[in-house]
Amino acid sequence: MKSSTRPTKIGAEKNFLTKAEDFLDGSRKAVNDHSNAAATLAVHAVISACDAICAKFLQRKHAGADHMQAVEMLNELPIDKEELKPKVRQASRVLSKKNVAEYEDRMIANDDAHAMIRDAERFVEWVRKKIE
Repeated sequence: MKSSTRPTKIGAEKNFLTKAEDFLDGSRKAVNDHSNAAATLAVHAVISACDAICAKFLQRKHAGADHMQAVEMLNELPIDKEELKPKVRQASRVLSKKNVAEYEDRMIANDDAHAMIRDAERFVEWVRKKIE
C-alpha cells in the first residue's frame, strides 16, 4: 500500500516541532491522573515530530489514516540507518498503542503511559537536535 503524503512549506518543521513539544508537555501533566489522555498526547507528539523531521528533510509529511506509515517515512530520511533504527523503534512503540489509547475498550496502564512518554521524549528530543 502506497503511503499518502502532502508537501510542506519551507520552515513548517518549526510548527510541527512546537506541536510535538506541546503534546509532550500535556502528556507529562496528564499522566498521573489521566493515563489514556497522556498516552494519546504522547502518540500525537510522535506523529508531529515525524511530520517535523520529514518536513525538514523531505519537504513532505505523511497524510494518510495509518499513522504507522509516518514512522515508515523516517526510513527515507538522509540519516545514517544505524542512528535511525532505535528512533524508528521508539516511535513505533508509541504508535503501536494508539488504538488502545483512543479507540478500544481496554485502558492504558499508568506504567505503559509513562513508558510511552519516555519514548516520545527521547524521540522528540532527537528530532529537535536534527532540525535545529
